[in-house]
Parts: sequence; structure tokens; C-alpha cells
Amino acid sequence: MWERLLTHEYNECWLYYSFLQQESDPRIKAVWELHLQMELAHLQQAADLLRRHDGREPEEIVGTAGLPEPLTFEPNKDYLRHLLATQMDLTKLGEGYVREAHERFEWMQEQLHDGQKPPSEQVIDMHRERFGDEYRIETEGPHPIEALRAEGGSHA
Repeated sequence: MWERLLTHEYNECWLYYSFLQQESDPRIKAVWELHLQMELAHLQQAADLLRRHDGREPEEIVGTAGLPEPLTFEPNKDYLRHLLATQMDLTKLGEGYVREAHERFEWMQEQLHDGQKPPSEQVIDMHRERFGDEYRIETEGPHPIEALRAEGGSHA
């Protein structure tokens, strides 16, 4: 339990450190720095708990080299568009996946939504009614799935 806590806090420190290293906006950078300081305090507490309750040193778990190189955050719109185009209609059936909405999946959807549209689709409809336009912003071109494209064309 204490080892898991330590590695959890260590990974949070690494993520906030990565955010901090890549942020260019000074206001946002200050937020990442604040959160990194809080997570470092959590990491210290986790290290103390590991010592006290497991009798082990944190370096046995996370090493002595410090944090790894910062995680690189890059645009992923192309990757996500590819996933939408190729996997949006996959549903789980037994040990595999199928593209057809099989009976069990349709039954589950009926139970979940009581014959109504899913809440996410209701929000989209309410947005259309209230603002008269589409909520989707298609900055990279039309949605990969034709049925999900912005009504009335792309809005940037």
C-alpha cells in the first residue's frame, strides 16, 4: 500500500514537472508550479509513511536519479480523428469487438437511457435550440464520421 502511494505521488510530481517545463504562459506556469510544490509535499509524506510502515527507503522504489525527462505534450488531433474514423462503432461482444450494434448492446442502451437519447446527445440538441448553431468546432475539417458532422457545415 505504501509503495503504491509513493509511486502515485512520484508520477504526479513528474506530470506537473512536465507541465511546468512546457508551459509558455506565465500565469498558467505559476499554476503548474503551485501544484508541483503541493505534490512534492505529498511525495515527502508518502516517503515518510513508507519508511515508518514498511521499513524501506523510497529510493528502493523510485531510484536516486530524480525525475525522468519531462513528458512531451504534442498535438494529437490527427490521432484522435483516426480513432474516431476507424473505431467509433466498435462495441464489445464476449472476448472481441464487433461493429454491429448487437442485441445485448441495444438492450443495455435502452436500460441506461430509458428510451431517450443519451444525455450527451440531449446537450447537443439543447445547444442547437438555444444558440441556433452547432456545438462542434471542426478546425481540422469535417468530422470523420458523416453522421456526426456539424449541421450546416464546419464552424471554426
